[in-house]
Amino acid sequence: MGRSFSIIVVDSDAGSAEAAAQKLRALGFNAQACDPAGFNAIARRGPVDAIVAYTDIGDAGDALVVSVGEDGPDDAPIRLRGDAHAIQIAARLRAGIRLGVLEQTAKIRAADAADAGAATVPVSTKGDAASVLFVGAPCPAFMRLQHAMAGAQTEVIAAFSTFNAFDYLHERAFDAVVLNTEPDADLAHTVCSAMRRNTRLYHTPAVLLVRGDSYAGADEAFARGASDLLNADAGPEEMRDRVTALTVERRRRRAAKALLEACRTPSLLEEDSDLFNAEFGARHLASLLQAGRAKGHALSLVGLNLSAPHDAGAAQTRAAMKQFASMLRHCVRAEDLAVRAQPDAFFLALPSTRADEARMVAARVSAIAECTAYEGADPHRPFRLSLATRVIEPDQAWTARDAVSAALAPSGPRAVAAAG
Repeated sequence: MGRSFSIIVVDSDAGSAEAAAQKLRALGFNAQACDPAGFNAIARRGPVDAIVAYTDIGDAGDALVVSVGEDGPDDAPIRLRGDAHAIQIAARLRAGIRLGVLEQTAKIRAADAADAGAATVPVSTKGDAASVLFVGAPCPAFMRLQHAMAGAQTEVIAAFSTFNAFDYLHERAFDAVVLNTEPDADLAHTVCSAMRRNTRLYHTPAVLLVRGDSYAGADEAFARGASDLLNADAGPEEMRDRVTALTVERRRRRAAKALLEACRTPSLLEEDSDLFNAEFGARHLASLLQAGRAKGHALSLVGLNLSAPHDAGAAQTRAAMKQFASMLRHCVRAEDLAVRAQPDAFFLALPSTRADEARMVAARVSAIAECTAYEGADPHRPFRLSLATRVIEPDQAWTARDAVSAALAPSGPRAVAAAG
C-alpha cells in the first residue's frame, strides 16, 4: 500500500504552524507542524513531498516548497502572500505535487518508449510566446499589468467582456488568466468556476485582480478555483513575479503533456483503438510500480471487463468495444496509463493515486458506459455494454503481470483489501 502525500508546515511559532497544519488536514492532507529547530528531525523520519514554509528552512531536498509571507524562502518555486488562504495553499500544493507526478511519469514513459524502439519527438513548446488574458472592465491596472509582463516577454491580451474572453480561450492556449473583480466580482468568480469545469481550461491559472490588501470574497474565490489574488495597486515587479510564477507552472505542464503525447506512436498502440497495447502496458506498468515503490507512493489499477448481450451481434459488439476504447482515454489524466489488455478487457494505471481516488475514476467510467447506447444487429434494439470494474493497490512484492491479473480477475485468491 502506498502512503499519502506527506506535508510539513514550518513556522517560527510552533502554535501557528500547528494551526496552519490543522487547516490543511481538514482539507485532506497528511500535514505535520514544527518550528525550524524541529524541521530536520521530522524530515529524517521519512520522505517529504512538500513543505509549507512561513520562515526560512535551509535545504529542503527534493520536496516542493510553498513559501508563505515575507519571511518564507525567497527561492521557493511557489510564493504566496502572508495572508494566503488555506484553500489557496491547498490548491497550489495539489497542483504542484501533481505537476511533479506528471513530469516524472512523462520521463519514465519516454524512456520506456525508447527502450521499446519507438522514436519520441515531442512538439516543442519553447518557441511559443507566453501569453496572459485579461478579462473584465478596462482599468489603469490593465496598462500596468501589460507593461509589467512585457518585461517578462509575455503578451497580455484584453477581453473586456466574458463573451470575448471565452472566444479567446477556445481559440488559443493562454498561460494564465487575470480576472478583474471590479465592478462585478460575481462575474469574475463565475468565469473562474467555468474554467474549472472545462477539462481543457482546468489547469489554466486564474488570478483575481482585487482592490486593497484584503478581499472580502476570498473564501468564495478560492472555493471557485482562483489560483491567486493580485492587488491592483501592486508594483510592476510584484505583478510580473506573481503572474510569471503561474505561467511557468502552466508551461511546464504543457511540455510534460507534449512529451506524453509523443509517446503515442503506432508501434506502442493497440491496432483497433487509441490505447496502449498489452506489451507496452506491461513494460510501462513495471516501471511505474518501481518508481512508486522508490518514493513510497501509491499506484492504483482499475480493471475493466466488458460484455454485451448475446443478441447484440458480433460485428456490432466489436464496434461498440472499439468506441468504448476510444472514449476511455479521455476519462483519465494525461499521466494515467490506459491499456487494452484483451479485446474486451482494459486496465488503467494511476500513478500516485490511492484506491479510494481510483474508485471515483472507476465510477465515472461506469456511469459513462451505462448511459451510452450502441446500435445492435437489430437497428430497432440498441444495446449497452455491461462493465465490471475492480480497483486494487498492488502489493509491494507484485510484478506488473500479478497486478494486471488481479485487476482483471472478477474474483480470486489474490484480491487485496483495497479491491472494490
